[in-house]
Amino acid sequence: MPATHSRAHPPRRHRRWARAAVAATALALVSSAATITGAATPAAAVTLPIVAAGGGHTCSIMADQSVWCWGKNTTGQLGNGTTADSTVPVQVAGLPPAVAVAGGHDHTCAIDASHQVWCWGANAFGQLGNGTTSVDSTAPVQAGAFLGLQVSAGDGFSCAVTAAQTARCWGDNNFGELGDGTTNDSSTPRLVKGLTGVTAVAAGYFHACALLNTGRVWCWGDNGNGELGNGTTTASDVPVPTPLEGATVVAAGAADSCAITSGGDLKCWGNNFVGQLGIGNFTDAHVPTQVASLNSGVSQVGLGEDFGCALAATPGATVVCWGDADGNGQLGNGNFSEDNPFPSTAFGLQLPPAGGPGGPAQIAVGGHHACVVLTSARVECWGSNFFGSLGNGTRLDRAIPTPTIGLPLPLHSVNAVTSGVMTSCAVTAGFGAACWGQMTGDGSPLTAVHTSAVAVKNLPPGAVSQVSAGYGGCALIRTGGLATGLRCWGANDWGELGNGNTKSSVVPVKVSSISNAESVASGATHVCALVHNGGAWCWGENNWGQLGNGTTSNSSVPVSVTGLPSNMAQVAAADDHTCALLKNQTVKCWGLNNVGQLGDGTTSNRITPVAVAGLTGVVQIALGDGYTCALLDFGGVQCWGNNAFGELGNGTTTNSTSPVQVSGLTGGVQAISAGDAGACAVLLSAQVDCWGDNSAGELGNGSVGGQSDTPVAVSGGSFLSDGSSIGLGNLGSTGCALDGSETAQCWGENSHGEVGNGTITDTGSPAVVQGL
Repeated sequence: MPATHSRAHPPRRHRRWARAAVAATALALVSSAATITGAATPAAAVTLPIVAAGGGHTCSIMADQSVWCWGKNTTGQLGNGTTADSTVPVQVAGLPPAVAVAGGHDHTCAIDASHQVWCWGANAFGQLGNGTTSVDSTAPVQAGAFLGLQVSAGDGFSCAVTAAQTARCWGDNNFGELGDGTTNDSSTPRLVKGLTGVTAVAAGYFHACALLNTGRVWCWGDNGNGELGNGTTTASDVPVPTPLEGATVVAAGAADSCAITSGGDLKCWGNNFVGQLGIGNFTDAHVPTQVASLNSGVSQVGLGEDFGCALAATPGATVVCWGDADGNGQLGNGNFSEDNPFPSTAFGLQLPPAGGPGGPAQIAVGGHHACVVLTSARVECWGSNFFGSLGNGTRLDRAIPTPTIGLPLPLHSVNAVTSGVMTSCAVTAGFGAACWGQMTGDGSPLTAVHTSAVAVKNLPPGAVSQVSAGYGGCALIRTGGLATGLRCWGANDWGELGNGNTKSSVVPVKVSSISNAESVASGATHVCALVHNGGAWCWGENNWGQLGNGTTSNSSVPVSVTGLPSNMAQVAAADDHTCALLKNQTVKCWGLNNVGQLGDGTTSNRITPVAVAGLTGVVQIALGDGYTCALLDFGGVQCWGNNAFGELGNGTTTNSTSPVQVSGLTGGVQAISAGDAGACAVLLSAQVDCWGDNSAGELGNGSVGGQSDTPVAVSGGSFLSDGSSIGLGNLGSTGCALDGSETAQCWGENSHGEVGNGTITDTGSPAVVQGL
């Protein structure tokens, strides 16, 4: 079990409190290999993204050698000519085709195809290497005139491997982290003393390490916690050797270091106050020490601010993380705040059982977040998202991996798909919204039937991060790169458009009083949203207390849900009840409870949130008409409430006022979604299983009629196995999912065109949505 402790952090010894957390980004990362080798040779043929994480931002080099960044941008570290943060990727401006990228605390560096080194962002200490310290740069500038083979960016300084297999560093040198024998800052690259045959370099907070072609690791700079690995705590302004031999990979973090030796053995040393060395205790290690359970099969390692992650074969490619969860979920295991000195598997990041695409190929660790490139070429991130460093269009922290949207990946039509009652919608590849069925927001009458997708009107171009469908829909809108407001359209009999009246609208209207929105969830006749640092807000019908504000009065403007914390992981709404997933992995629900859908062991309605009894370790929730389901951190699914059509999936049709296990789904589930009287789950194998009512073909197994009280497989091949891949109408009977090429497919009820396949005939098999 993960260890916990209550010790306070020791005082910071350094002149800047914020610590960098970056590992070396080796040029040998290519699409055909899931390893970082020590060889400092250029990438040959990049066909997968290569991702690099910094203090509060992330960057990725794409197959076309363009570089895209997202997240914090206060010093221009995104390189797009501005200092505006962005929750989705933006392209670095003016950078030649690149072969490598590295993220620092507040700056970024890259190497182009001709081996020139470029940097951008903060430059107070000369970390851009262009001979100045006076001006930050929002666009790339050349660092020195040497040829670089690999680059790493730290906190206020940068280092690179040269074509002559020496190391050069530049920027902050307060603790000798430039390794040139002085403590003088330098705005131009300085030769690290005494090192030849260098194959990789890693810049940390106030120290750096280098890997030589002999397999030896040398480190220099600050050593207050033993991060130099030479058995002392004495700083050194020149490299000192560690006792390691046979090393193939090196990484440097805040005040710790790690190396992988031949055979995949991982050893770490330095600060271990919150278990960031992964050695099973909280005691600093001044020499390389074995990471628990990782003595073979490790191919990559990255270090953040007091946590680390590795790509290991246990068996197959699996991401494991350890150290400080920091309240942000940066360990990726579903837990937001529990420190763990032992490596634990990040949720869903392992090779599919059949060996198909989707397993991890490369990892990157930032200050308080981490990212992975999958073999399918998608990028997923988790952890702190305050600045948008996860790239998913919001600033909600995530304790499990979430897809980064908007990267120039192979052609695809949509970023996410969802279905509602009579409406289905998608976020398009260009960050627009498109819907099909009725109430599509395109300006046509509400009763008009669209059997293929049409663009939603009156939305800012390229600004949609999320769409939630109900009787119409709502869109989360970004302004200046950050999620801000909401716009809704469709039926408004209960005030569910949130604009202060009950007049329906054929085009989107602004939701009143909501700013800094981070997610939106549509029920049948009410809508809820999470607000950044502002809790949950709901509006619309409230006959059963589903707005959660202690009343049963409808509201045409958002009202605050009482009794919930200011920050949560998720809010979900159905017909007459609502639930929230808290950061402690528990669930609270409110509203109608006639069949036990609130999960508190009763059938009493609740006008304020109540805890689901005995349920812990939850990473996602999904609500249907009269029932609720939860995805647990071990990949199992439990449901409760109405079960007349087998929607609890436990082999019976008996209602339950408390969670019951869905048959056969005790592990390996990546995402869930709930519809009118049936639910679906995406498995690690990219198979989709559904259960419950099938009167309109909503099981997707090729049949129409009947029901199934246990999960059955949806026909039609593989689907994406992540949280953006599936959406079921929470009162409707249409299912939609993204297939392996990110094409939207739908099945089930189609009387209003909500399958989008050009007909109004129900279908029991997935059909490609037309018009996207």
